[in-house]
Amino acid sequence: MRLLKARTIETDEILVRRGDAATSMYFITTGEVEIELPNQRVRLADGTFFGEIALLHRTKRSGTVTATHKTRLLVLDAQDFHALIERVPTLAAHVHKTAQARLADAGDLAAAELAQAETTDR
Repeated sequence: MRLLKARTIETDEILVRRGDAATSMYFITTGEVEIELPNQRVRLADGTFFGEIALLHRTKRSGTVTATHKTRLLVLDAQDFHALIERVPTLAAHVHKTAQARLADAGDLAAAELAQAETTDR
């Protein structure tokens, strides 16, 4: 818990924009966000997390995240995220599994974007 920082965002506030550098991931404690991806919109609410894909792949944000309601978040810095998943294998497995499922749901476009981002960032 010492690694997490509390943050509140208001309705219609943009938290991250597509193309931004990934500096953290987010856990929703209350509220809801909408993630606008190139080919779909996804809503996430209490008890879910997001931002892990860009951290895992060390890429830029693939979507723009906007609060649909007043939302309270816990924020985990990228450096702490990488240290934590190295120390806690069960957490790493859960985050990887969730990221893979989300990439599969987003379709080929998201996978192609990640591949392109990885190629251009090197």
